[in-house]
Amino acid sequence: ISSYCADKGFDSPKNRKLLNEYKVYNAICPRSPKLVMERRKESEFILHQTRRSQTEGRIGIFKNDYLGKPLRSKGFEHKENTVVWCVLSHNLWVLARMIQAEERQRKAA
Repeated sequence: ISSYCADKGFDSPKNRKLLNEYKVYNAICPRSPKLVMERRKESEFILHQTRRSQTEGRIGIFKNDYLGKPLRSKGFEHKENTVVWCVLSHNLWVLARMIQAEERQRKAA
């Protein structure tokens, strides 16, 4: 692992020290607003934080639009099966959108 990125909830002296010991780039968003402003001057930090926000947005879509609130499955195995089916459904939706976009580009060309 060459870098680690997370939100403010993971920022702690212990985590910073551990990442430093393993020579892993620390892209954890600091809790202190002053430190956040300083870290935002680093291009690598910004790159990691931008990528993280895209992933969190996708997880939000998956969680809110596919799993539903609350997750109605009971027991670990049923919850696991529900998540697997929802991941498959989501991925098929993404693939269908990609195919539609390609077809629109072909028609426009």
